[in-house]
Amino acid sequence: MTTSIEWTDQVWNPLTGCSKVSEGCRNCYAMTLHNRRYDAYRNGKKLPQQYALPFNEIQLFQNRLDMPLSWRKPRKIFVNSMGDLFHEEVPGWFIKEVFDVMVKANWHTFQILTKRAERMREIVTAYLKQNNLEKLPSHVWLGVSIENEQTNHERVHHLVKTKAAVRFLSCEPLLGPIDLTTHFSWIEPDTGRSYLHWVIVGGESGTNARPLRQSWVEGLKNQCEQYGVAFFFKQWGEFLPHDEDNEDDPEFWVTDTDAGLVHTSIPSDDNYVYMDRVGRKRAGRLLYSKEWNEFPHTQ
Repeated sequence: MTTSIEWTDQVWNPLTGCSKVSEGCRNCYAMTLHNRRYDAYRNGKKLPQQYALPFNEIQLFQNRLDMPLSWRKPRKIFVNSMGDLFHEEVPGWFIKEVFDVMVKANWHTFQILTKRAERMREIVTAYLKQNNLEKLPSHVWLGVSIENEQTNHERVHHLVKTKAAVRFLSCEPLLGPIDLTTHFSWIEPDTGRSYLHWVIVGGESGTNARPLRQSWVEGLKNQCEQYGVAFFFKQWGEFLPHDEDNEDDPEFWVTDTDAGLVHTSIPSDDNYVYMDRVGRKRAGRLLYSKEWNEFPHTQ
């Protein structure tokens, strides 16, 4: 299935379903989309069979496993946009079959994201040992989603210790400042590069979206620049930093330290910024008046 996600070309969902594990999951787009269709299915609308079950029930689709092998044109493939491959209810044998297909379809680039970093590390380590591989091939990229400093501490060290040629982070929705300098400073002896190769940053969209502070984005961009890590800015989300010269936006929002919203233009403390809620499309994805579309080196 083609996609509008800016950093990939195609999505491949050999399984669907997930459950919330942290604050970044609060407004999960996949859960919202699936459950909306689940409700429509129950009300008699003709939809694929996968919508007969709610999103919190994991569904495996073995008939989808070989799909990438039939796509002859090389493309970047986001694995499981509608679930988490390493969810605790996904059996190990199924994950192995997914990896078998990815390794075989080496003309594509596969991008895997998970919030279950510890299970990812355990399963990939076992897979490499079973197949006598030193690390995952360069066309299989392994990534972890983090949204704040807590999830940075909980997840990233598992990614760094997993043997992959390309490791990346998705900081979306970014809900606070993140310090990656400790992880960035670990240098691979064989490449002379950081163990982390790519960082995607994005704000939240949708009705209940939380705003993205520019200082958080700038902090990650500056860290990437310092350590030679590719930086991709995906979107601002629903909000833009307030431009004092633009008085056409009547709605000002104040954000506090944990990215919650205070529905007033009167700050409750000294730690605030004004934001304009302009919608995802108008907010766009420009930082310093340009797009940032860097991708990792694979050699």
